[in-house]
Amino acid sequence: MQYEPVIKRIRHFFNNESQRGKNLIIYQGNPNFSNFLANYDIGVALDHYKEIIIQEETGLELGGINKKSFSLIFPLQELNLIQDNNITLLGHEINSIKDSPLDFGLFLLIGIGTSIEKEIEKLRQLNFISNSIEGFLIRTIPRKFWCRISSDIIKKGFSFEFLGNAIQHLYRQKFGKLIRAIEVFFINSYPDTLDHFIEVSLELITQIKNRWKKKVEEWKKRIDCEYDWGCEICPYQEDCYNIKKVLIEREELEN
Repeated sequence: MQYEPVIKRIRHFFNNESQRGKNLIIYQGNPNFSNFLANYDIGVALDHYKEIIIQEETGLELGGINKKSFSLIFPLQELNLIQDNNITLLGHEINSIKDSPLDFGLFLLIGIGTSIEKEIEKLRQLNFISNSIEGFLIRTIPRKFWCRISSDIIKKGFSFEFLGNAIQHLYRQKFGKLIRAIEVFFINSYPDTLDHFIEVSLELITQIKNRWKKKVEEWKKRIDCEYDWGCEICPYQEDCYNIKKVLIEREELEN
């Protein structure tokens, strides 16, 4: 199997970090999210919470400009490699965290029933999670990923166990039968651990980067773009994006 060796290395990595004395917690996600949610006074509804959390309202910041952070979302069809509904936390739960901001990493393994690139790309866009959980905000810029959690929500018992369950539920709700299995991993508090995880998962990261690079190159050819810089720093990004929207809409009409 193509990804079995790297997934085994990742699981071995988490076990080794635990044996070195780092805090490791494994939660079993609740397939019946409605029952799970009944224990909390925290709203979770698809695209219902499009809010801004300002600094004064922030109880905990994960990642950010001056902290190490990553988000890695890897869809694959080898369902036997995924421990469905599992939520693994390497680090500390929110109620025991004293410092903010905090180094933070999020890794999702998503089992899917298709290899269509267009569908796979949608799974890597996390904004719908940010828009669907009360008091939780995701912010992204190139090479940086961070989250803000409001003080009010933390007082209501928000935890990584809650976040993991909410992520699993929202993915299944949004993508339906495309999602066959999902496993969530969080890393916080240990900067060296984030670095080590990146090294261990480099094969997955490289594949995602290569897919994205190929997509950008194909897009540049399509619109006859001759610039060497990346799209994220291109001064014509907005104009290019508008053209792309028009082309996509035209393709949808033709189909």
